[in-house]
Amino acid sequence: MRYFAIKIATRREEDWLERIQQQTKDIRFHKIMKKMFIRRKGRTKLEEAPVFPGYIFFEYRDDELPTDIIHEIRHSRYFIRFLPNNESPRPLNTRDSEIIRHFIHFGSLIPPSLIKFDEDQRIKVIQGPLQGIEGFIIKVNRRKHRAKVRLTIAESVMILDLAFEVMEAETVGAGAEDWHHEKK
Repeated sequence: MRYFAIKIATRREEDWLERIQQQTKDIRFHKIMKKMFIRRKGRTKLEEAPVFPGYIFFEYRDDELPTDIIHEIRHSRYFIRFLPNNESPRPLNTRDSEIIRHFIHFGSLIPPSLIKFDEDQRIKVIQGPLQGIEGFIIKVNRRKHRAKVRLTIAESVMILDLAFEVMEAETVGAGAEDWHHEKK
């Protein structure tokens, strides 16, 4: 199976999927969602959010899409473009496909990663979606329990926020008090 990527109007992914899945039954579409720690009115809760807002990935058996499928997708409401090239849709390269496969492996709703900090305060991923992509982490926000990850998919740079949970209570750093308060 080959992975393709398309851009859809942001926050319209669910509407688009409902319509297109009725028209193209042979294709498996993926809207990759994540659980994120969101803080509102002093309370932190886990909520669902898209990993790639506005992007839908799908699997097809060949390197080329049939013209009828291209036509159905292109003329669907909320469709913006195929990635990386709208003129002649082609599958994602091997590296990009591995990244998408990595996230799909966790199911339609990826959980927060389990991490711990070593004595030098470097992040070590124990399990979860951040495991295997540690080298792409560009920033860690301990208070919000988020890691910013920089990925290039279909020749487009994407910055993602992924949630994490700390395996052990922090003993060093300013974020320790916030962590204990938020968990109550």
